[in-house]
Amino acid sequence: MLQKVRVGCLVAVGIVALLGCSNEPCWEEIEQQNMAVVRGAHAALASGDFEGFKAAIGPNYVRHCQAMPPGLQELQGTEEFFAFLEEFITAVPGYEDTISQMIAHEDKVAYISTMTGVQTGSMGDLPATGKEFTVVNIIIQRLEEGKVVETWVTWDNLAFLSQLGVFPPPEA
Repeated sequence: MLQKVRVGCLVAVGIVALLGCSNEPCWEEIEQQNMAVVRGAHAALASGDFEGFKAAIGPNYVRHCQAMPPGLQELQGTEEFFAFLEEFITAVPGYEDTISQMIAHEDKVAYISTMTGVQTGSMGDLPATGKEFTVVNIIIQRLEEGKVVETWVTWDNLAFLSQLGVFPPPEA
């Protein structure tokens, strides 16, 4: 009896291996496609193609980042997110952001990026400092139907603010 179960299992595994994922995409294919979307969006933004970047973002987009000031910790919708991003790009023109590692699991893509730039414009309440910064970001993005619909970002905002010379705050 045990021999028949083993043979049955081997036959089932063989059939699955031959058929692959049938007509439905395999998670492995979806993961590769999702990583390509994230790389493409990242490259579009880095090259100044804001419209190309926008095309990769889903309409109900949400961004989570605890390292931000309270009003920016969760951005709901593309309008709020794109306004935030445009302010950053204006404040740090010519910034560079390089992906160093990327992995995917099912509908999520995680990566580490290193961003460098010079803050020449204001960002919210933070006036222009003219100082250079380097910050490492750890990002997880969730995708649906080839679009980024949710992002979690973590980074060391104290290191960022220290590099800009605004932390610790100047003494009164």
